[in-house]
Amino acid sequence: MKTLYLVRHAKSSWKDPSLRDRDRPLNKRGKRDGPRMAAFLKEKINCPDVFISSPSRRTRDTAAYFLRAFDRLIEALELEEELYHGDEQDIESTIQSIDERHDSAMIFIHNPGITDYVNELTGEEIFNIPTCGVVGIQLDTQDWNQIRQAQAKKLFYYYPKGVDLHTQ
Repeated sequence: MKTLYLVRHAKSSWKDPSLRDRDRPLNKRGKRDGPRMAAFLKEKINCPDVFISSPSRRTRDTAAYFLRAFDRLIEALELEEELYHGDEQDIESTIQSIDERHDSAMIFIHNPGITDYVNELTGEEIFNIPTCGVVGIQLDTQDWNQIRQAQAKKLFYYYPKGVDLHTQ
C-alpha cells in the first residue's frame, strides 16, 4: 500500500501586481491557515516519507508549515518544476517518479490540477479543493509507477473552513 497526500497551497496574495505569478507570497489568511492545517494533520497521520512541491513561493511556503509540523528540515523538500500549474499528467508523472522505498508522499500543488487529479484518480466528484485543502488517498499498490492500475480510495478531505481549527 502507498499513501498519497495532496495539498493545495494556502491562500496567496495578489497585493503586489509587479510580482511574477510564481513569486506571489501567502496572504494573511494563508499564513494563518497553513500552520493550523499542518498542526491539525500532524494529529491525524504519520509523517510522510517524502515531501514534494511546486517551486512557486506560495507552495514552498505552505510546504514549510507542514515540514515544521512534522519536525522535518526545509531541506527535505523536493522541488518539481512540472508541478507549477501542472495538469493531471504532470502530477501523475511526478508521483510515478517517487522512489519505491517511500510508502507515503505529500505533494504541494495548484488548482485546478489538484481537484482534477483527485477526481480522476479516486472517482470522487469534488467541485473545488479550496486553498490549503488536503486529500489523503490510499493506493492498493507497492509501486508508484502502477498508480493508474491501482485501486485508489479517498481516506479524507480536509480544508480550513470545513475543520474547526480553533479547537486544535
